[in-house]
Amino acid sequence: MKKLIFVLAYTAAALAIFSWSASAKNERLTLLLNGQYTDKLTEATEQMNELEQEVRKVLLYQDQTAAEEPLGNIWRLSSEIRNNISSLPLDREFSSEWMNYLTRLGDYADLASTGAIPQEKWGKALGNAAANLDQFSTEWSSATQGMFAGGTGPEKWFAQVESEKPDKRWADLGQAVKTYSESDFPLTASEHDEQKKKDLEHLEDQPISRDDALSRFKKLFPEYEGATVHVSESEPDAPYPFYHIRFQDGARIGYADFTVRGGHLLSLLVERPSGKGTMPEAEIRKLAEDFLRELGYEDLVYEESRENSHFWHLSFVRIDPDTGGKVFADGVQAKLAKDNGEVLGVNAMEYIQKEVLEAQPVKPFDPEEFFTDGTQVQSEELGYTANRELVQRLCHLLVVTKKTGGRTDTYRLMVDTETGEVLKSELLR
Repeated sequence: MKKLIFVLAYTAAALAIFSWSASAKNERLTLLLNGQYTDKLTEATEQMNELEQEVRKVLLYQDQTAAEEPLGNIWRLSSEIRNNISSLPLDREFSSEWMNYLTRLGDYADLASTGAIPQEKWGKALGNAAANLDQFSTEWSSATQGMFAGGTGPEKWFAQVESEKPDKRWADLGQAVKTYSESDFPLTASEHDEQKKKDLEHLEDQPISRDDALSRFKKLFPEYEGATVHVSESEPDAPYPFYHIRFQDGARIGYADFTVRGGHLLSLLVERPSGKGTMPEAEIRKLAEDFLRELGYEDLVYEESRENSHFWHLSFVRIDPDTGGKVFADGVQAKLAKDNGEVLGVNAMEYIQKEVLEAQPVKPFDPEEFFTDGTQVQSEELGYTANRELVQRLCHLLVVTKKTGGRTDTYRLMVDTETGEVLKSELLR
């Protein structure tokens, strides 16, 4: 009897210690994610204020040269805000509208800086944007106030994002941003065609069921076999139907989105504490390439990578089978952990939206006739980029160097293979 009492007491103590340990671990994870989300939210808010200031600043100038710096800052800030917003557990409909608005604002500023849009036209559009950003900043402050304060955990926010009845503040904010897009940057005829592509109207695959999507998820990510999983479907008014799979497995919290048609992986995001150790970049790249092949994305090639203290971010682009040209608009971005190469993020939206490419002649191209004396062509291949009408054009993709005044500059150029027009020119260093 004494032995039984001892065993029961020992078991109860062990369970209490285990429960305390698990609770402490979950609390640490909550604090870690809260800190990350708070930092991203604070940074995004500060960048929005900077963005509004730059939009107002550029309206001072009629001179194209004077306007170049603020236009460049608008393009940069809109990109940085998109990166921060994409990592926050916000209402999906709002995020989609706000990311779209920022993209259009940044692209518009970029086109204005090259002279592709006359000053009187971009001045009017950015004047509207300045007023709308001022109004948006007030509504944004109201919607985000106290989001992660007082120990509010990520689970609560993920649950709120998945709720059948979204927070009215976010719904109103999303509708306001949609109105801003329609008034500030109305779609042209060619952009309407582009929007059809973004709505995935070209997908002809057979629809899959919710269970099929879950099976696809478990096949791609067998390490989450024991995870708690919640599957929901996109709203009826979403641009295209997809399944949203939210999961939690110990210290890992994340989601994966699959298209209803064909079950293609659109996006993946996993949050978990970083471990120790660092794998070589070459091994990380191979793991990413193997994963993309497992997805069925076999027509991609590695393009570039960047790193921070915990992750590698790798970019891949699609190769057109007819020309061998790189279709930069059809890319996939992957995020892998440095410690063990785990895939923690994927963005395959652009790849799945695949550009429709028209046949185009490739006229003879002689670098010696095209460039001035002393210009050295370091590499030459084919690639696609959009012209001012948003039509994808096949180009000579060139990296050239030119020594001027004792300094050697490197440029990356894209020259239309039919017209000879320089569609992109970038100074690398």
